[in-house]
Amino acid sequence: MLGKMNTYQPKHLDALFVKRMTVVRGCFLFLFTVIFCGLVYRQILRPAESPGKIVRLEIPVARGRILDRNGTVLATSLPAYGLYLDYWAIREQEKKEPTYQQHLKSILKTTLRMTDGEIEERTRPPYPLVRRILSLSEYEELTKANLPGLVFVKAYQRVYPFGPLAAHLLGFTGNDGEGLEGLELFYDSFLKGKDGLSLVPRDGQGSLVPSLERVLRFPEPGGDLTLTIDFTIQSILEQELEKGQKLFNPLNIVGIVMEATTGEILALANRPAYDPNQFGRCPAAYRRNKAVTDYFEPGSIFKIVTAAACLEEKVARLGQTIFCENGRWYVREHWLHDVHPYGNLTFEQVIIKSSNIGTVKLAMRLEEERLYHYCRLFGFGQLTGIDLPGEIPGVLRDLSDWSSYSITAVPIGQEVGITALQAVRAMAVLANGGSLVKPQITRQLKVGGTRIPVYTERQPVRILSEETCQILSRILEKVVSSEGTAVRAFIPGYHICGKTGTAQKVVGRKYSSQVVASFVGYLVHPQAKLVVLISVDEPKGAQFGGVVAAPIFHDVVWRIIQYKKLPPQGDQEIVSSFGGNSSTN
Repeated sequence: MLGKMNTYQPKHLDALFVKRMTVVRGCFLFLFTVIFCGLVYRQILRPAESPGKIVRLEIPVARGRILDRNGTVLATSLPAYGLYLDYWAIREQEKKEPTYQQHLKSILKTTLRMTDGEIEERTRPPYPLVRRILSLSEYEELTKANLPGLVFVKAYQRVYPFGPLAAHLLGFTGNDGEGLEGLELFYDSFLKGKDGLSLVPRDGQGSLVPSLERVLRFPEPGGDLTLTIDFTIQSILEQELEKGQKLFNPLNIVGIVMEATTGEILALANRPAYDPNQFGRCPAAYRRNKAVTDYFEPGSIFKIVTAAACLEEKVARLGQTIFCENGRWYVREHWLHDVHPYGNLTFEQVIIKSSNIGTVKLAMRLEEERLYHYCRLFGFGQLTGIDLPGEIPGVLRDLSDWSSYSITAVPIGQEVGITALQAVRAMAVLANGGSLVKPQITRQLKVGGTRIPVYTERQPVRILSEETCQILSRILEKVVSSEGTAVRAFIPGYHICGKTGTAQKVVGRKYSSQVVASFVGYLVHPQAKLVVLISVDEPKGAQFGGVVAAPIFHDVVWRIIQYKKLPPQGDQEIVSSFGGNSSTN
């Protein structure tokens, strides 16, 4: 039958075809997998090593602001430019100019003032960050040079609008945007936020194509920090410290203004000062916040601890007389002296006249264990817990380490080391009616629209009775009268209380002629209870705390009174100013 064709094919040919197709599909699948993995590796896992097709870029974010209690901006971040090197463009330029890369490095080294080691470290391929923040002059000089391979990217520069004002509190940031000192360091992780990350492709000529940018990680802005600092009071304090610096030419001066009932720091400053916008131009010692990082022997300002302990333990009473040995007393195998020779003094006069001999005789009634206990109650030898970096606990040796002479030294502020902040907190106990408060410098954190209190509400710790504080306040008010050692701190119409200190510095394990002159006092007013410390290290010319530190205290407090518009109290009894303070129990 011619009309029929034989369509029969052997089965082994079908099997062979299937095997061949399977091999072909396997080869295609293998090649596809290799190519796909290569693309993933080159363009996603390691895009910077691909031949210039995709660039990984950070998306900068603004660091959070730091503000005073009234919203004045003390630190902020402004738009700026950073510098990257584009080695794709550099290699293309080297084809035309073989020495171009060395020429480029030479210009960068000169413009950015970098060492040979720094320039080699910062210009390694494939797409290195050379400088996170360029100064305005650096940016202008490099853009004018119009050099291929320089890529300017948006960044943020930290700026302190008021220069040196509050510099020791604020601190500063480094070139890479990290906090290096002060609150910038303490709250660095909160302030800096998180930079974003994106991939940006290139076109055929190697230029970036921003429209095709793919964001891998979105940026998270830093939070804002609101301080307890009052800009005006901070300015007043710094201006008066500056006058003291010029008048007495000391090694340094520390000043603190604190609200007695809450522990809020309204101002804190050191002299010499520095500008955090140009922190590299001053010695490192100028940048140290000596109010919390350095300790000193307090001298007579420590006598408030002895006096308070004697009243609380009822080992002394008002009107009781103490014989002060006419200014010279041999005790515990040492001679103890007063600045002036006194005979019999009452308890009040011992504090008002600042008699060393009278104070030691009172302390001996307490004996070592109770004196040490009150030193600890006032917070000496312990951190205050303020949110500032570098705080030290000072020096208060364990009772087991006291010598037989310690009972004659510690009561008058020797053999102990305290920070300026500890001294302010101790005096605040008398100003607020008996409670030990925790100093604080930060009021709240703010992220987006969410406000986060830094401190939870808690009651201060009562360590003295209100009666003891009232008695000592009446005595310390006389310290600033014509009877006492600090008449230059007196302000007519206002209740000013305080204590002077003139402590010899130890040099080579011996007391020297150099001193730390201090005054710590407080204003007791129905509308404000402010504690102010002024400590002057090695003043030239005058030396006594009542002559050196008290006048600075006076000027600071008087200007604060004007700023806050506090009316005078006339002859109103100081006891009434403690009214209603039982809430601090």
